[in-house]
Amino acid sequence: MDIGQGKVFHKPEAGTYLATLIDLIDKPNVQTIYGPKNKVMLVWTISHINGAPYIDPDGQPYQLSAYVTASMNEKSTQPLFRNLYKIIAAVLNGQPVPLITSSTQLEQVILGRSNVLMATKEPNPAKAGDFYVNVVGILPLPAGINPPQAPVGFIRQKNKPQTQAGPQGRPVQTYTQPPPPAGYAVPAAANTVSLNQPPAGTPEAF
Repeated sequence: MDIGQGKVFHKPEAGTYLATLIDLIDKPNVQTIYGPKNKVMLVWTISHINGAPYIDPDGQPYQLSAYVTASMNEKSTQPLFRNLYKIIAAVLNGQPVPLITSSTQLEQVILGRSNVLMATKEPNPAKAGDFYVNVVGILPLPAGINPPQAPVGFIRQKNKPQTQAGPQGRPVQTYTQPPPPAGYAVPAAANTVSLNQPPAGTPEAF
């Protein structure tokens, strides 16, 4: 009998890449040293800056991600890869950041958008031989460049089936949200954002 070793998550090298934001994953009530915090993970599929595919050892396009606290604090001093507001502002290429009070609204604003990402590679002090790849810069996509698209067969995390114990202990599959129809692809976002701005004094954090 073979013993599984778990999925290996391949990390890209440091560099500059074309990228399209293909998923946004809710992580509610994550325990931190500051107490429980809502977190969110943003996931990009990437290609080389010249448009050539950048494929990992499993034959899939490499991905970059940012794991941040779900807080729209524009005055935060955290670096870009830890700051949701700074990421959104950069993804929108200087357009005003609209009022966002839920991850559903956040999806509508940034999902499917393409940019140029700059990534650095830093050693993981807690694990010898491991490293972090951090998104440290987000730039506008040059004119005339075709960005990467979501891989064929890609399913967003919230649409993947979850196995749980059902009646009489038998495993059953459930969905956080109903799966999309066959052939569904991550929609491409428009180049402009048209969300109504809130009246003065409206809370802007979620």
